[in-house]
Amino acid sequence: MYAIRRHRATVKSWCWRVRFNRRGVSYSKSFCDLACGGSKQAKAQAVAWRDAQLAKTEALTLLDLHKQKRSNNVSGVPGVHFHKTSRQPLGFWQAKIRLHDGKTIAKGFAVLKYGQQEAFHLAVAARSELLAQVEIRAFLHHPVAKRLSRRK
Repeated sequence: MYAIRRHRATVKSWCWRVRFNRRGVSYSKSFCDLACGGSKQAKAQAVAWRDAQLAKTEALTLLDLHKQKRSNNVSGVPGVHFHKTSRQPLGFWQAKIRLHDGKTIAKGFAVLKYGQQEAFHLAVAARSELLAQVEIRAFLHHPVAKRLSRRK
């Protein structure tokens, strides 16, 4: 079941725990068998609460995912990286994206040819062009989450 797991609350009591994240916000709630009148009722309440919360919250889109700045990003622009190789001793700026079909597109701009600032600005512009190719749909993997997001 999507976002619902069985867990032991104490030695003698069990609960159904709902736990998921949407746009950086964590949603979590436990439904204990004793408080809900049994395992089946607790599970039904957990499913109902999960479905209600998912209906209220908006899932992250693929475009939003590609625009997120990662913690290890040093360029300040998501998807733009600086590389140095033996063939490019001064390095090059690269704009890169992976599309929904698994295909990766990269465009590089050599510092030797364009200069440091211009190569960076060209890579940022190329990244913006690459973002235009991203499909605007929810970034969800689990079939239940997909089904619940389509209901809106």
